[in-house]
Amino acid sequence: MPRKSPFQRCLAGYVQYLSEEVRLAKESVRDYETAIERCHDIVQGAGAPENPLKVSKEHLRHLVDDQPWMTATRKYYWTIYSGFLRWCGNQAVYSLRPRWPIANRINVDWLEAEQAYKVRETAMQMNPMIGLMVHLELDLLLRRVEVLRLRTRDIHKSHLDVLGKGRNGGKWRTVSLDTVESAGIIDRWMQVRSQMLAQTAGPQTDACMVYLEGGSLVPYKRSALDDMLKSLMHESGVTFKGHHTLRRTGGRLIWQQGVPLETIATILGHEDTATTIEYLGINLDDQAQAVQSARNARLQMTKVAQNVPFVTVPGI
Repeated sequence: MPRKSPFQRCLAGYVQYLSEEVRLAKESVRDYETAIERCHDIVQGAGAPENPLKVSKEHLRHLVDDQPWMTATRKYYWTIYSGFLRWCGNQAVYSLRPRWPIANRINVDWLEAEQAYKVRETAMQMNPMIGLMVHLELDLLLRRVEVLRLRTRDIHKSHLDVLGKGRNGGKWRTVSLDTVESAGIIDRWMQVRSQMLAQTAGPQTDACMVYLEGGSLVPYKRSALDDMLKSLMHESGVTFKGHHTLRRTGGRLIWQQGVPLETIATILGHEDTATTIEYLGINLDDQAQAVQSARNARLQMTKVAQNVPFVTVPGI
């Protein structure tokens, strides 16, 4: 049996990491593997060695700058391949920070305000689990995986302790609650959870999102939340891509209300506002609207100034 190359050994380990620790779906793992193989072929074409640890900054520049891809495609491949190199221990990847153009329409999905309102109102009229799921994703900007990871001990009167993405089990962040609205939505579900808990015997899971099966509380899986979302789309008549659409929509709506990007980034769990700008889909239309709003404000100030009577001060 031929011995595996350094790249093949690293890729096999990374695929195992994505499957067992990150717990990506099989389809996603295959997509990552295919993208990494393609990127590695490209940098090798520029003279990079087989060992991922020895891929240099110059080789990476060839991947980022010299490929005839659209910006979204370049970012897709860079994100996946750079993550692989970091996992391998490559240091050159940290020295290259590509600058992506943001003044174009970015391929993201979100709901208009009226659609978001309809989805939210429909969810609140359905079972308490769906209401809580939508509140966490649309109002509090949690990811699906963060909703599934939420435990009862992570829920406090004024905030949530949220375990997000990241290596070594993920990164924690604090998300503030609306002490009136959030409390009502959370309490409605916790009452249902308490009723199920009363029908069990012995210690039970601390997961917040659970169902009762065979006298035990069982944490929900991703597929169950996906089914709830499909039911919500059917009931509301609003169709969208998935859970991330709600999270993006929530962030975009509060940005449109004037909340600073830095604040939104902390709620979303982003390390920089560049990621948030892309995430919210800020594009040429938004920039044009901002310029028009600034122009309208200047015109309004001019009109006010013209309407102020000139007062002659004695002695001048």
